[in-house]
Amino acid sequence: WFQEYCCIAIDEACAFLPYDLISTCEMPDVLKSLDTIQGDLYVGVDIGRRKDLTVIWCLERLENSKYTRYVKVLEKTPFHIQYQVISKILKHPKMRRCCIDSTGIGMQLAETAQKDFGKYRVEPVMFTNKSKEEMAYNLRTNFEDKSVFIPNEHDIREDLHSIRRIATKAGNIRFDADTSEVNGHADRFWALALALIACSVPYSQIEIATRKRYETLKMTEGF
Repeated sequence: WFQEYCCIAIDEACAFLPYDLISTCEMPDVLKSLDTIQGDLYVGVDIGRRKDLTVIWCLERLENSKYTRYVKVLEKTPFHIQYQVISKILKHPKMRRCCIDSTGIGMQLAETAQKDFGKYRVEPVMFTNKSKEEMAYNLRTNFEDKSVFIPNEHDIREDLHSIRRIATKAGNIRFDADTSEVNGHADRFWALALALIACSVPYSQIEIATRKRYETLKMTEGF
Protein backbone atom coordinates (compact mmCIF):
# COMPACT_ATOMS: atom_id res chain seq x y z
CA TRP A 1 0.00 0.00 0.00
CA PHE A 2 2.76 2.44 0.92
CA GLN A 3 4.67 1.63 -2.25
CA GLU A 4 1.70 1.72 -4.66
CA TYR A 5 -0.33 4.65 -3.34
CA CYS A 6 2.10 6.81 -1.39
CA CYS A 7 5.12 6.34 -3.64
CA ILE A 8 7.13 5.32 -0.57
CA ALA A 9 9.42 2.32 -0.86
CA ILE A 10 8.40 -0.52 1.46
CA ASP A 11 11.89 -0.52 2.95
CA GLU A 12 11.67 3.18 3.82
CA ALA A 13 8.12 2.89 5.17
CA CYS A 14 9.23 0.19 7.62
CA ALA A 15 12.28 2.07 8.86
CA PHE A 16 12.07 3.27 12.45
CA LEU A 17 14.33 6.21 11.49
CA PRO A 18 13.67 7.30 7.88
CA TYR A 19 16.54 8.79 5.90
CA ASP A 20 14.79 12.18 5.79
CA LEU A 21 14.67 12.33 9.58
CA ILE A 22 18.29 11.23 9.92
CA SER A 23 19.50 13.86 7.45
CA THR A 24 17.98 16.72 9.48
CA CYS A 25 20.44 15.98 12.30
CA GLU A 26 23.57 15.42 10.21
CA MET A 27 26.22 18.08 10.67
CA PRO A 28 29.49 18.46 8.75
CA ASP A 29 32.63 18.70 10.88
CA VAL A 30 30.78 17.89 14.10
CA LEU A 31 33.53 15.50 15.20
CA LYS A 32 36.48 16.96 17.05
CA SER A 33 39.27 16.05 19.41
CA LEU A 34 38.16 15.14 22.91
CA ASP A 35 40.92 17.41 24.22
CA THR A 36 38.89 20.42 23.06
CA ILE A 37 35.67 19.43 24.86
CA GLN A 38 34.32 22.22 27.08
CA GLY A 39 30.80 20.98 27.81
CA ASP A 40 29.70 17.90 29.73
CA LEU A 41 30.66 14.62 28.07
CA TYR A 42 28.33 11.61 27.90
CA VAL A 43 29.32 8.20 26.57
CA GLY A 44 27.53 5.14 25.21
CA VAL A 45 29.31 1.83 24.63
CA ASP A 46 27.74 -1.00 22.65
CA ILE A 47 29.52 -4.34 22.88
CA GLY A 48 29.15 -6.24 19.60
CA ARG A 49 28.35 -9.93 19.63
CA ARG A 50 27.96 -11.13 16.07
CA LYS A 51 30.78 -9.37 14.28
CA ASP A 52 32.98 -8.70 17.32
CA LEU A 53 32.24 -5.00 16.88
CA THR A 54 32.32 -2.53 19.76
CA VAL A 55 31.24 1.08 19.26
CA ILE A 56 31.99 3.96 21.64
CA TRP A 57 29.88 7.10 21.10
CA CYS A 58 30.72 10.39 22.82
CA LEU A 59 28.30 13.32 23.05
CA GLU A 60 29.11 16.84 24.21
CA ARG A 61 26.13 18.55 25.79
CA LEU A 62 25.84 22.28 25.21
CA GLU A 63 22.64 23.70 26.72
CA ASN A 64 19.82 21.51 25.33
CA SER A 65 21.71 20.08 22.36
CA LYS A 66 23.99 17.05 22.12
CA TYR A 67 26.83 17.01 19.61
CA THR A 68 28.63 13.87 18.51
CA ARG A 69 32.31 14.56 19.10
CA TYR A 70 33.88 11.12 18.87
CA VAL A 71 32.88 7.71 17.51
CA LYS A 72 35.29 4.81 17.92
CA VAL A 73 34.70 1.45 16.26
CA LEU A 74 36.71 -1.53 17.52
CA GLU A 75 36.58 -4.69 15.44
CA LYS A 76 38.01 -8.02 16.58
CA THR A 77 39.81 -6.26 19.41
CA PRO A 78 40.83 -8.16 22.58
CA PHE A 79 38.85 -7.15 25.66
CA HIS A 80 41.84 -5.76 27.53
CA ILE A 81 42.57 -3.41 24.61
CA GLN A 82 38.90 -2.41 24.43
CA TYR A 83 38.95 -1.56 28.12
CA GLN A 84 42.10 0.52 27.74
CA VAL A 85 40.36 2.61 25.06
CA ILE A 86 37.16 2.94 27.10
CA SER A 87 38.90 3.77 30.37
CA LYS A 88 40.95 6.51 28.71
CA ILE A 89 37.69 8.21 27.71
CA LEU A 90 36.14 7.67 31.14
CA LYS A 91 39.11 9.49 32.69
CA HIS A 92 38.25 12.63 30.71
CA PRO A 93 37.71 15.54 33.15
CA LYS A 94 34.39 16.44 31.50
CA MET A 95 33.02 12.88 31.47
CA ARG A 96 29.80 12.86 33.46
CA ARG A 97 28.08 9.57 32.76
CA CYS A 98 28.57 6.45 30.66
CA CYS A 99 26.04 3.73 29.82
CA ILE A 100 27.54 0.39 28.77
CA ASP A 101 25.79 -2.58 27.19
CA SER A 102 26.10 -5.28 29.86
CA THR A 103 24.35 -8.02 27.89
CA GLY A 104 26.25 -11.27 27.41
CA ILE A 105 29.96 -10.74 26.92
CA GLY A 106 29.65 -7.06 27.83
CA MET A 107 28.78 -7.84 31.44
CA GLN A 108 32.32 -8.19 32.75
CA LEU A 109 33.56 -5.08 30.96
CA ALA A 110 30.63 -3.01 32.27
CA GLU A 111 31.09 -4.26 35.83
CA THR A 112 34.83 -3.54 35.73
CA ALA A 113 34.22 0.00 34.47
CA GLN A 114 31.66 0.64 37.20
CA LYS A 115 34.04 -0.70 39.84
CA ASP A 116 36.90 1.49 38.59
CA PHE A 117 34.95 4.71 37.97
CA GLY A 118 31.97 4.51 40.31
CA LYS A 119 28.29 3.67 40.05
CA TYR A 120 27.29 7.32 39.59
CA ARG A 121 29.48 7.67 36.50
CA VAL A 122 29.07 4.24 34.89
CA GLU A 123 25.76 2.41 34.45
CA PRO A 124 25.58 -1.13 33.03
CA VAL A 125 22.48 -1.49 30.82
CA MET A 126 21.00 -4.91 30.18
CA PHE A 127 19.44 -5.18 26.72
CA THR A 128 15.87 -6.47 26.96
CA ASN A 129 12.91 -5.87 24.66
CA LYS A 130 11.64 -3.24 27.10
CA SER A 131 14.96 -1.42 27.55
CA LYS A 132 15.64 -1.45 23.80
CA GLU A 133 12.18 -0.02 23.13
CA GLU A 134 12.76 2.80 25.64
CA MET A 135 16.18 3.59 24.18
CA ALA A 136 14.93 3.47 20.59
CA TYR A 137 12.04 5.87 21.22
CA ASN A 138 14.26 8.21 23.23
CA LEU A 139 16.69 8.29 20.31
CA ARG A 140 13.93 9.00 17.79
CA THR A 141 12.51 11.77 19.98
CA ASN A 142 15.93 13.45 19.99
CA PHE A 143 15.99 13.31 16.19
CA GLU A 144 12.46 14.67 15.91
CA ASP A 145 13.35 17.51 18.29
CA LYS A 146 16.64 18.11 16.45
CA SER A 147 18.43 18.04 19.77
CA VAL A 148 21.19 15.64 18.71
CA PHE A 149 23.70 16.09 15.89
CA ILE A 150 25.66 13.34 14.16
CA PRO A 151 28.38 13.06 11.52
CA ASN A 152 27.40 12.91 7.87
CA GLU A 153 28.82 9.40 7.37
CA HIS A 154 27.50 6.47 5.36
CA ASP A 155 28.07 3.72 7.94
CA ILE A 156 26.38 5.71 10.69
CA ARG A 157 23.43 6.60 8.46
CA GLU A 158 22.90 2.98 7.41
CA ASP A 159 23.12 1.67 10.98
CA LEU A 160 20.53 4.18 12.15
CA HIS A 161 18.23 3.42 9.23
CA SER A 162 18.49 -0.35 9.62
CA ILE A 163 16.48 -0.60 12.85
CA ARG A 164 12.96 -2.01 12.51
CA ARG A 165 10.08 -2.08 14.98
CA ILE A 166 8.85 -5.66 14.82
CA ALA A 167 5.66 -7.09 16.34
CA THR A 168 6.05 -10.70 17.46
CA LYS A 169 3.34 -13.37 17.23
CA ALA A 170 2.89 -13.08 20.98
CA GLY A 171 2.03 -9.40 20.58
CA ASN A 172 5.31 -8.10 21.94
CA ILE A 173 7.43 -5.42 20.31
CA ARG A 174 11.12 -5.81 19.60
CA PHE A 175 13.65 -3.63 17.83
CA ASP A 176 16.20 -5.27 15.58
CA ALA A 177 18.34 -4.54 12.55
CA ASP A 178 17.44 -5.39 8.99
CA THR A 179 20.40 -7.65 8.22
CA SER A 180 20.04 -6.96 4.50
CA GLU A 181 21.22 -3.40 5.21
CA VAL A 182 23.95 -3.94 7.79
CA ASN A 183 26.06 -6.69 9.21
CA GLY A 184 25.60 -7.28 12.92
CA HIS A 185 22.93 -5.61 15.02
CA ALA A 186 23.25 -1.91 14.21
CA ASP A 187 26.04 -1.29 16.71
CA ARG A 188 26.23 2.45 16.03
CA PHE A 189 22.49 2.88 16.60
CA TRP A 190 22.68 1.28 20.04
CA ALA A 191 25.88 3.09 21.03
CA LEU A 192 24.19 6.42 20.27
CA ALA A 193 21.03 5.28 22.07
CA LEU A 194 23.10 4.44 25.15
CA ALA A 195 24.86 7.82 25.05
CA LEU A 196 21.50 9.59 24.90
CA ILE A 197 20.25 7.59 27.88
CA ALA A 198 23.39 8.68 29.73
CA CYS A 199 22.41 12.29 28.91
CA SER A 200 18.87 11.83 30.15
CA VAL A 201 19.79 11.86 33.84
CA PRO A 202 20.90 15.33 34.99
CA TYR A 203 24.45 15.45 36.26
CA SER A 204 25.21 17.09 39.57
CA GLN A 205 28.44 17.41 41.42
CA ILE A 206 28.68 15.21 44.49
CA GLU A 207 28.95 17.47 47.50
CA ILE A 208 30.66 16.31 50.64
CA ALA A 209 29.12 17.63 53.82
CA THR A 210 31.54 18.44 56.58
CA ARG A 211 30.85 18.99 60.23
CA LYS A 212 31.35 22.38 61.78
CA ARG A 213 34.51 22.70 63.74
CA TYR A 214 33.82 22.61 67.44
CA GLU A 215 35.42 25.31 69.52
CA THR A 216 36.82 24.30 72.86
CA LEU A 217 35.46 26.48 75.61
CA LYS A 218 37.81 27.37 78.38
CA MET A 219 36.22 26.45 81.64
CA THR A 220 37.87 29.39 83.39
CA GLU A 221 36.89 31.99 80.78
CA GLY A 222 35.18 34.99 82.38
CA PHE A 223 36.49 34.27 85.84
